Amino acid sequence: MILSMSDQAWLFLATVAAGFVIGFAYDLFRILRKTVKHGHFWVQIEDILYWVAVSLLMFHFMLHRNYGEIRFFSIAGAALGMVMYFYSLSIMVMKVSVTVIEFSRKVLLTVARILLTPVRWLIKLLMPPCQWLFRWTRRKARGTTRRIKRGASAKARSFRKDISVMLKKV
Repeated sequence: MILSMSDQAWLFLATVAAGFVIGFAYDLFRILRKTVKHGHFWVQIEDILYWVAVSLLMFHFMLHRNYGEIRFFSIAGAALGMVMYFYSLSIMVMKVSVTVIEFSRKVLLTVARILLTPVRWLIKLLMPPCQWLFRWTRRKARGTTRRIKRGASAKARSFRKDISVMLKKV
């Protein structure tokens, strides 16, 4: 389908905006990578999933906005939008988001530490009686096991004697 010059200009601007969105989506992956460390294998899997999703979305965009025609200026517009995003907003988005995430992590750890302080005190308070109880239980269990072993050994000896007597009679 033939597009007028104004439609082509709007399509170009729309692809530039789509490039900005594509760049921002990639920054979300980069933020995830900086805050949650993972290996090269998972980075490559994420990149593959990202580019498959971007390709499908751009295909859908081109199908509906450009009537399925692939035009050089629309691809160039998406690339230009990504480049413009990465050289303008990306640096600020990355710094701000990583700073906010790290600050939030520190605040949450501090709050957790404060909330868990009474639990820590309770554990310190209950530890000596519990240790005494564990030692006492272990001593009693050790004595019981020795008695059981002795009883079992005696029964095994008497059983062997009975078997040897029976075998002598045969």
